[in-house]
Amino acid sequence: MNIQDVLFLSFKDLKEKKVRTALTVIMVIIGVASIVALISLTAGIGASITKELSALGPTSIIVSSVGSGAGFTAATADQMQSLPNVSQVIPMLTGSVDFRSGSENTTATIIGISPQDLQLFLGTLNFYQGSLYQDTVSPESVIGYDLAFPSTGGSVQSVIVGQPVSITTASGKGSASLTVPVVGILQPYGSSIISVDSAIVMSLSAAETILHKTSYTTILVKATNTSTVSGVANTITAIYGSTARVLTTQQLTQTANQIVGSISTLLVLIAGISLLVAAIGIMNIMLISVYERIHDIGVMKSLGFKNRNIMTIFIIQALIIGVFGGIAGLVAGAAGAYTLTALISHSSSSTSTTSSGQSPTFAAGGRGGGSAAFSGGGGVTSGSSSSLSFSPVISLQVVLIAMFVAIIVSVIAGAYPAWKASRLEPIDALREL
Repeated sequence: MNIQDVLFLSFKDLKEKKVRTALTVIMVIIGVASIVALISLTAGIGASITKELSALGPTSIIVSSVGSGAGFTAATADQMQSLPNVSQVIPMLTGSVDFRSGSENTTATIIGISPQDLQLFLGTLNFYQGSLYQDTVSPESVIGYDLAFPSTGGSVQSVIVGQPVSITTASGKGSASLTVPVVGILQPYGSSIISVDSAIVMSLSAAETILHKTSYTTILVKATNTSTVSGVANTITAIYGSTARVLTTQQLTQTANQIVGSISTLLVLIAGISLLVAAIGIMNIMLISVYERIHDIGVMKSLGFKNRNIMTIFIIQALIIGVFGGIAGLVAGAAGAYTLTALISHSSSSTSTTSSGQSPTFAAGGRGGGSAAFSGGGGVTSGSSSSLSFSPVISLQVVLIAMFVAIIVSVIAGAYPAWKASRLEPIDALREL
Protein backbone atom coordinates (compact mmCIF):
# COMPACT_ATOMS: atom_id res chain seq x y z
CA MET A 1 0.00 0.00 0.00
CA ASN A 2 1.50 3.33 -1.03
CA ILE A 3 1.37 6.65 0.82
CA GLN A 4 -1.33 8.05 -1.49
CA ASP A 5 -3.71 5.26 -0.43
CA VAL A 6 -2.93 5.89 3.25
CA LEU A 7 -3.60 9.61 2.93
CA PHE A 8 -6.81 9.01 0.95
CA LEU A 9 -8.22 6.60 3.52
CA SER A 10 -7.16 8.89 6.41
CA PHE A 11 -8.74 11.98 4.88
CA LYS A 12 -11.86 10.04 3.84
CA ASP A 13 -12.90 9.25 7.41
CA LEU A 14 -12.11 12.77 8.64
CA LYS A 15 -14.17 14.32 5.82
CA GLU A 16 -17.12 12.04 6.50
CA LYS A 17 -17.22 13.17 10.15
CA LYS A 18 -16.74 16.91 9.58
CA VAL A 19 -18.32 18.15 12.81
CA ARG A 20 -16.48 15.66 14.99
CA THR A 21 -13.20 16.41 13.25
CA ALA A 22 -13.72 20.16 13.61
CA LEU A 23 -14.41 19.89 17.34
CA THR A 24 -11.29 17.77 17.83
CA VAL A 25 -9.17 20.27 15.91
CA ILE A 26 -10.63 23.12 17.99
CA MET A 27 -9.41 21.42 21.18
CA VAL A 28 -5.87 21.42 19.78
CA ILE A 29 -6.26 25.04 18.65
CA ILE A 30 -7.22 26.16 22.15
CA GLY A 31 -4.20 24.45 23.71
CA VAL A 32 -1.69 25.77 21.19
CA ALA A 33 -3.19 29.27 21.18
CA SER A 34 -3.02 29.43 24.97
CA ILE A 35 0.66 28.49 25.00
CA VAL A 36 1.62 30.89 22.21
CA ALA A 37 -0.36 33.82 23.64
CA LEU A 38 0.86 33.42 27.21
CA ILE A 39 4.53 32.83 26.32
CA SER A 40 4.61 35.75 23.89
CA LEU A 41 2.96 38.05 26.45
CA THR A 42 5.40 37.21 29.25
CA ALA A 43 8.32 37.42 26.82
CA GLY A 44 7.11 40.86 25.74
CA ILE A 45 6.83 42.04 29.33
CA GLY A 46 10.31 40.71 30.11
CA ALA A 47 11.80 42.38 27.05
CA SER A 48 10.13 45.68 27.97
CA ILE A 49 11.46 45.58 31.53
CA THR A 50 14.96 44.71 30.34
CA LYS A 51 14.88 47.51 27.77
CA GLU A 52 13.77 50.13 30.27
CA LEU A 53 16.34 49.07 32.87
CA SER A 54 19.05 48.93 30.22
CA ALA A 55 18.20 52.53 29.31
CA LEU A 56 19.65 53.53 32.68
CA GLY A 57 22.91 51.90 31.65
CA PRO A 58 24.75 48.84 32.99
CA THR A 59 26.84 51.05 35.30
CA SER A 60 23.85 52.52 37.15
CA ILE A 61 23.28 51.98 40.87
CA ILE A 62 19.98 53.01 42.44
CA VAL A 63 20.25 54.16 46.05
CA SER A 64 16.94 54.72 47.84
CA SER A 65 16.21 56.10 51.28
CA VAL A 66 14.48 53.63 53.62
CA GLY A 67 12.88 53.80 57.02
CA SER A 68 11.77 56.97 58.74
CA GLY A 69 15.13 58.74 58.42
CA ALA A 70 15.70 62.20 57.06
CA GLY A 71 16.64 60.89 53.62
CA PHE A 72 19.63 62.02 51.59
CA THR A 73 21.07 65.52 51.63
CA ALA A 74 23.32 67.48 49.32
CA ALA A 75 26.21 66.44 51.58
CA THR A 76 25.26 62.79 50.98
CA ALA A 77 25.33 63.31 47.21
CA ASP A 78 28.73 65.05 47.47
CA GLN A 79 30.08 62.20 49.58
CA MET A 80 28.91 59.62 47.05
CA GLN A 81 30.46 61.67 44.25
CA SER A 82 33.82 61.52 46.06
CA LEU A 83 33.82 57.73 46.33
CA PRO A 84 36.33 55.82 44.16
CA ASN A 85 35.10 54.70 40.71
CA VAL A 86 32.03 56.98 40.79
CA SER A 87 31.61 59.10 37.66
CA GLN A 88 28.17 60.66 38.18
CA VAL A 89 25.66 61.24 40.97
CA ILE A 90 22.05 62.23 40.17
CA PRO A 91 19.92 63.17 43.21
CA MET A 92 16.13 63.10 42.83
CA LEU A 93 13.14 64.01 44.96
CA THR A 94 9.70 62.53 44.36
CA GLY A 95 6.28 63.08 45.88
CA SER A 96 2.60 62.61 45.20
CA VAL A 97 0.17 65.44 44.41
CA ASP A 98 -3.37 65.90 43.12
CA PHE A 99 -3.23 67.27 39.59
CA ARG A 100 -5.88 69.38 37.88
CA SER A 101 -5.98 70.76 34.38
CA GLY A 102 -9.28 71.88 32.91
CA SER A 103 -11.83 69.19 33.73
CA GLU A 104 -9.16 66.57 34.40
CA ASN A 105 -8.42 65.65 38.02
CA THR A 106 -5.95 62.84 38.77
CA THR A 107 -2.98 61.88 40.90
CA ALA A 108 0.50 62.69 39.61
CA THR A 109 4.11 62.46 40.68
CA ILE A 110 6.37 65.43 41.19
CA ILE A 111 9.96 64.65 40.21
CA GLY A 112 12.60 67.08 41.35
CA ILE A 113 15.79 66.83 39.32
CA SER A 114 18.18 69.36 37.83
CA PRO A 115 17.78 70.03 34.07
CA GLN A 116 21.26 68.67 33.33
CA ASP A 117 20.62 65.48 35.32
CA LEU A 118 17.22 64.97 33.67
CA GLN A 119 18.92 64.66 30.30
CA LEU A 120 21.39 62.13 31.76
CA PHE A 121 18.54 60.22 33.41
CA LEU A 122 16.41 59.99 30.26
CA GLY A 123 19.29 59.62 27.80
CA THR A 124 17.80 62.10 25.33
CA LEU A 125 15.26 64.87 25.80
CA ASN A 126 12.36 64.61 23.35
CA PHE A 127 9.75 67.36 23.58
CA TYR A 128 6.25 67.28 22.14
CA GLN A 129 6.00 71.00 22.76
CA GLY A 130 7.97 73.67 24.58
CA SER A 131 11.40 73.45 26.18
CA LEU A 132 13.22 72.54 29.39
CA TYR A 133 12.71 74.35 32.70
CA GLN A 134 15.34 76.52 34.38
CA ASP A 135 17.36 75.32 37.35
CA THR A 136 15.82 77.83 39.78
CA VAL A 137 13.50 77.82 42.78
CA SER A 138 10.70 79.03 40.48
CA PRO A 139 8.31 76.07 39.94
CA GLU A 140 8.59 75.92 36.15
CA SER A 141 7.68 72.42 35.05
CA VAL A 142 7.76 69.95 32.22
CA ILE A 143 4.69 67.70 31.99
CA GLY A 144 4.71 64.02 31.11
CA TYR A 145 2.83 62.96 27.98
CA ASP A 146 0.17 60.93 29.81
CA LEU A 147 -0.76 63.90 31.99
CA ALA A 148 -0.99 66.20 28.98
CA PHE A 149 -3.03 63.66 26.98
CA PRO A 150 -5.09 61.70 29.58
CA SER A 151 -6.84 58.58 28.33
CA THR A 152 -9.87 59.42 30.47
CA GLY A 153 -10.29 62.51 28.33
CA GLY A 154 -10.11 60.61 25.09
CA SER A 155 -6.37 61.37 24.75
CA VAL A 156 -7.20 65.00 23.97
CA GLN A 157 -4.56 67.49 25.03
CA SER A 158 -5.56 69.00 28.36
CA VAL A 159 -2.31 70.82 29.20
CA ILE A 160 -1.20 73.84 27.18
CA VAL A 161 2.38 75.09 27.22
CA GLY A 162 2.47 78.56 28.73
CA GLN A 163 -0.62 78.00 30.87
CA PRO A 164 -0.31 76.88 34.51
CA VAL A 165 -1.76 73.71 36.02
CA SER A 166 -3.18 73.33 39.52
CA ILE A 167 -1.80 70.91 42.08
CA THR A 168 -2.69 70.10 45.67
CA THR A 169 -0.04 68.85 48.07
CA ALA A 170 -0.41 67.27 51.48
CA SER A 171 1.84 68.16 54.39
CA GLY A 172 1.88 67.93 58.14
CA LYS A 173 -0.12 71.15 58.30
CA GLY A 174 -2.79 69.97 55.87
CA SER A 175 -3.18 70.41 52.15
CA ALA A 176 -2.10 73.36 50.02
CA SER A 177 -3.16 74.29 46.49
CA LEU A 178 -0.99 76.18 44.05
CA THR A 179 -0.45 76.73 40.35
CA VAL A 180 2.63 75.58 38.45
CA PRO A 181 3.70 77.12 35.12
CA VAL A 182 4.19 74.66 32.26
CA VAL A 183 7.10 75.32 29.89
CA GLY A 184 7.17 71.99 28.04
CA ILE A 185 5.48 68.65 27.33
CA LEU A 186 7.61 65.53 26.91
CA GLN A 187 7.15 62.84 24.31
CA PRO A 188 6.17 59.37 25.67
CA TYR A 189 9.11 57.57 27.28
CA GLY A 190 7.52 54.38 28.54
CA SER A 191 8.05 52.79 31.94
CA SER A 192 11.17 53.31 34.00
CA ILE A 193 12.38 53.23 37.59
CA ILE A 194 10.49 56.51 37.96
CA SER A 195 8.10 57.14 35.08
CA VAL A 196 8.11 60.67 33.65
CA ASP A 197 5.03 60.04 31.49
CA SER A 198 2.72 60.59 34.47
CA ALA A 199 4.87 63.16 36.26
CA ILE A 200 5.42 66.87 36.74
CA VAL A 201 9.17 67.38 36.40
CA MET A 202 10.87 70.46 37.86
CA SER A 203 14.12 71.56 39.47
CA LEU A 204 15.19 70.10 42.80
CA SER A 205 14.84 73.39 44.65
CA ALA A 206 11.33 73.94 43.28
CA ALA A 207 10.27 70.41 44.27
CA GLU A 208 11.69 70.90 47.76
CA THR A 209 9.62 74.05 48.17
CA ILE A 210 6.39 72.49 46.93
CA LEU A 211 6.76 69.19 48.80
CA HIS A 212 8.15 70.82 51.96
CA LYS A 213 11.16 68.53 51.93
CA THR A 214 14.86 69.26 52.18
CA SER A 215 16.13 65.78 51.41
CA TYR A 216 16.35 63.48 48.40
CA THR A 217 14.42 60.22 48.12
CA THR A 218 16.60 58.59 45.46
CA ILE A 219 20.14 58.97 44.18
CA LEU A 220 21.24 57.44 40.90
CA VAL A 221 24.96 56.66 40.99
CA LYS A 222 26.97 55.94 37.83
CA ALA A 223 30.10 53.81 38.17
CA THR A 224 33.07 54.43 35.88
CA ASN A 225 32.62 51.05 34.14
CA THR A 226 30.79 47.74 34.52
CA SER A 227 33.68 46.06 36.33
CA THR A 228 33.50 48.58 39.20
CA VAL A 229 29.71 48.49 39.72
CA SER A 230 29.77 45.77 42.36
CA GLY A 231 32.58 47.43 44.33
CA VAL A 232 30.84 50.82 44.35
CA ALA A 233 27.54 49.25 45.43
CA ASN A 234 29.28 47.40 48.28
CA THR A 235 31.00 50.59 49.41
CA ILE A 236 27.72 52.55 49.50
CA THR A 237 26.05 49.74 51.44
CA ALA A 238 28.89 49.65 53.97
CA ILE A 239 28.78 53.42 54.50
CA TYR A 240 25.02 53.99 54.78
CA GLY A 241 23.95 50.65 56.19
CA SER A 242 20.25 50.29 56.97
CA THR A 243 19.41 53.87 55.98
CA ALA A 244 19.83 53.12 52.28
CA ARG A 245 18.88 50.31 49.98
CA VAL A 246 21.27 49.72 47.10
CA LEU A 247 20.50 47.90 43.87
CA THR A 248 22.26 47.82 40.54
CA THR A 249 20.44 47.72 37.22
CA GLN A 250 22.16 44.39 36.57
CA GLN A 251 20.52 42.92 39.68
CA LEU A 252 17.14 44.38 38.76
CA THR A 253 17.39 42.99 35.24
CA GLN A 254 18.35 39.53 36.48
CA THR A 255 15.57 39.53 39.04
CA ALA A 256 12.98 40.75 36.54
CA ASN A 257 13.99 38.00 34.11
CA GLN A 258 13.75 35.39 36.87
CA ILE A 259 10.30 36.56 37.91
CA VAL A 260 9.03 36.73 34.33
CA GLY A 261 10.53 33.29 33.63
CA SER A 262 8.77 31.77 36.66
CA ILE A 263 5.46 33.34 35.67
CA SER A 264 5.92 32.13 32.10
CA THR A 265 6.56 28.56 33.29
CA LEU A 266 3.46 28.63 35.49
CA LEU A 267 1.28 29.96 32.67
CA VAL A 268 2.62 27.35 30.24
CA LEU A 269 1.78 24.59 32.72
CA ILE A 270 -1.74 25.99 33.02
CA ALA A 271 -2.06 26.20 29.24
CA GLY A 272 -0.72 22.64 28.99
CA ILE A 273 -3.91 21.47 30.70
CA SER A 274 -5.77 22.53 27.56
CA LEU A 275 -3.52 20.30 25.46
CA LEU A 276 -4.02 17.45 27.91
CA VAL A 277 -7.76 17.81 27.50
CA ALA A 278 -7.24 17.92 23.73
CA ALA A 279 -5.20 14.70 23.89
CA ILE A 280 -7.97 12.94 25.80
CA GLY A 281 -10.49 14.22 23.29
CA ILE A 282 -8.41 12.97 20.35
CA MET A 283 -8.02 9.54 21.94
CA ASN A 284 -11.75 9.36 22.61
CA ILE A 285 -12.68 10.40 19.06
CA MET A 286 -10.17 7.98 17.53
CA LEU A 287 -11.47 5.09 19.63
CA ILE A 288 -15.00 5.87 18.52
CA SER A 289 -13.75 5.94 14.93
CA VAL A 290 -12.14 2.52 15.40
CA TYR A 291 -15.36 1.00 16.74
CA GLU A 292 -17.37 2.57 13.93
CA ARG A 293 -15.01 1.19 11.30
CA ILE A 294 -14.53 -2.34 12.65
CA HIS A 295 -16.22 -3.81 9.60
CA ASP A 296 -14.13 -1.65 7.22
CA ILE A 297 -10.97 -2.75 9.02
CA GLY A 298 -12.00 -6.40 8.61
CA VAL A 299 -12.55 -5.88 4.88
CA MET A 300 -9.17 -4.14 4.48
CA LYS A 301 -7.39 -6.94 6.31
CA SER A 302 -9.16 -9.52 4.15
CA LEU A 303 -7.86 -7.66 1.09
CA GLY A 304 -4.28 -7.95 2.36
CA PHE A 305 -3.79 -4.85 4.48
CA LYS A 306 -1.19 -5.53 7.16
CA ASN A 307 -1.29 -4.40 10.79
CA ARG A 308 1.18 -1.61 10.12
CA ASN A 309 -0.99 -0.34 7.24
CA ILE A 310 -4.07 -0.12 9.48
CA MET A 311 -2.07 1.52 12.26
CA THR A 312 -0.57 4.04 9.82
CA ILE A 313 -4.02 5.12 8.62
CA PHE A 314 -5.13 6.07 12.14
CA ILE A 315 -1.77 7.61 13.05
CA ILE A 316 -2.00 9.81 9.95
CA GLN A 317 -5.48 10.91 11.01
CA ALA A 318 -4.13 12.02 14.39
CA LEU A 319 -1.19 13.71 12.66
CA ILE A 320 -3.54 15.66 10.37
CA ILE A 321 -5.54 16.85 13.39
CA GLY A 322 -2.31 17.96 15.11
CA VAL A 323 -0.94 19.80 12.06
CA PHE A 324 -4.14 21.69 11.25
CA GLY A 325 -4.82 22.40 14.92
CA GLY A 326 -1.24 23.58 15.44
CA ILE A 327 -1.25 25.97 12.47
CA ALA A 328 -4.64 27.42 13.37
CA GLY A 329 -3.54 27.62 17.02
CA LEU A 330 -0.47 29.66 16.08
CA VAL A 331 -2.63 32.17 14.24
CA ALA A 332 -5.18 32.31 17.06
CA GLY A 333 -2.42 32.60 19.67
CA ALA A 334 -0.75 35.51 17.87
CA ALA A 335 -4.07 37.30 17.48
CA GLY A 336 -4.91 36.62 21.12
CA ALA A 337 -1.54 37.94 22.30
CA TYR A 338 -1.99 41.27 20.52
CA THR A 339 -5.61 41.51 21.65
CA LEU A 340 -4.67 40.88 25.28
CA THR A 341 -1.84 43.42 25.00
CA ALA A 342 -4.30 46.06 23.77
CA LEU A 343 -6.76 45.22 26.57
CA ILE A 344 -4.03 45.35 29.24
CA SER A 345 -2.70 48.65 27.92
CA HIS A 346 -6.20 50.12 27.78
CA SER A 347 -6.98 48.90 31.29
CA SER A 348 -3.74 50.25 32.74
CA SER A 349 -4.21 53.60 31.01
CA SER A 350 -7.67 53.91 32.58
CA THR A 351 -6.43 53.18 36.10
CA SER A 352 -4.15 55.32 38.23
CA THR A 353 -2.65 53.78 41.33
CA THR A 354 -0.36 55.85 43.51
CA SER A 355 1.62 54.56 46.46
CA SER A 356 2.27 56.33 49.74
CA GLY A 357 4.51 59.34 50.06
CA GLN A 358 7.73 57.57 50.97
CA SER A 359 10.82 57.06 48.93
CA PRO A 360 10.98 54.48 46.14
CA THR A 361 11.74 51.15 47.76
CA PHE A 362 13.65 48.17 46.52
CA ALA A 363 13.34 44.79 48.19
CA ALA A 364 16.34 42.54 47.79
CA GLY A 365 16.94 39.02 48.91
CA GLY A 366 20.68 39.56 48.98
CA ARG A 367 23.56 40.92 47.06
CA GLY A 368 25.11 39.18 44.11
CA GLY A 369 22.06 38.20 42.14
CA GLY A 370 19.71 37.29 44.95
CA SER A 371 16.01 37.70 44.57
CA ALA A 372 14.83 41.26 44.48
CA ALA A 373 11.80 43.30 43.58
CA PHE A 374 11.09 46.95 42.97
CA SER A 375 8.04 48.76 44.21
CA GLY A 376 7.41 52.36 43.38
CA GLY A 377 7.00 54.56 46.37
CA GLY A 378 7.46 58.18 46.94
CA GLY A 379 4.44 59.02 44.90
CA VAL A 380 5.77 57.19 41.90
CA THR A 381 2.68 56.71 39.86
CA SER A 382 2.19 53.41 38.13
CA GLY A 383 -0.92 53.01 36.15
CA SER A 384 -0.43 55.19 33.17
CA SER A 385 -0.45 53.63 29.76
CA SER A 386 3.30 53.75 29.79
CA SER A 387 3.56 51.68 32.93
CA LEU A 388 2.53 48.60 30.98
CA SER A 389 3.82 49.49 27.56
CA PHE A 390 5.01 46.37 25.77
CA SER A 391 4.53 44.29 22.65
CA PRO A 392 4.23 40.50 22.56
CA VAL A 393 7.35 38.66 21.41
CA ILE A 394 6.52 35.69 19.16
CA SER A 395 9.84 34.03 18.45
CA LEU A 396 10.59 31.27 15.97
CA GLN A 397 11.46 29.05 18.91
CA VAL A 398 7.98 29.47 20.39
CA VAL A 399 6.38 28.71 17.01
CA LEU A 400 8.42 25.54 16.52
CA ILE A 401 7.85 24.33 20.07
CA ALA A 402 4.09 24.92 19.85
CA MET A 403 3.85 23.05 16.54
CA PHE A 404 6.02 20.21 17.82
CA VAL A 405 3.93 19.84 20.98
CA ALA A 406 0.66 19.90 19.02
CA ILE A 407 1.85 17.17 16.65
CA ILE A 408 3.43 15.00 19.34
CA VAL A 409 0.38 15.22 21.63
CA SER A 410 -1.94 14.33 18.75
CA VAL A 411 0.16 11.38 17.58
CA ILE A 412 0.58 10.02 21.09
CA ALA A 413 -3.16 10.37 21.72
CA GLY A 414 -3.91 8.51 18.49
CA ALA A 415 -1.32 5.76 19.08
CA TYR A 416 -3.46 3.52 21.30
CA PRO A 417 -6.59 3.63 19.09
CA ALA A 418 -4.37 2.97 16.06
CA TRP A 419 -2.72 0.00 17.79
CA LYS A 420 -6.11 -1.35 18.85
CA ALA A 421 -7.40 -1.08 15.28
CA SER A 422 -4.34 -2.88 13.92
CA ARG A 423 -4.80 -5.81 16.33
CA LEU A 424 -8.32 -6.64 15.18
CA GLU A 425 -8.66 -10.09 13.64
CA PRO A 426 -10.33 -10.09 10.19
CA ILE A 427 -12.88 -12.76 11.09
CA ASP A 428 -13.92 -10.95 14.28
CA ALA A 429 -14.16 -7.64 12.45
CA LEU A 430 -16.28 -9.09 9.64
CA ARG A 431 -18.75 -10.47 12.17
CA GLU A 432 -19.61 -6.90 13.18
CA LEU A 433 -22.30 -6.45 10.52
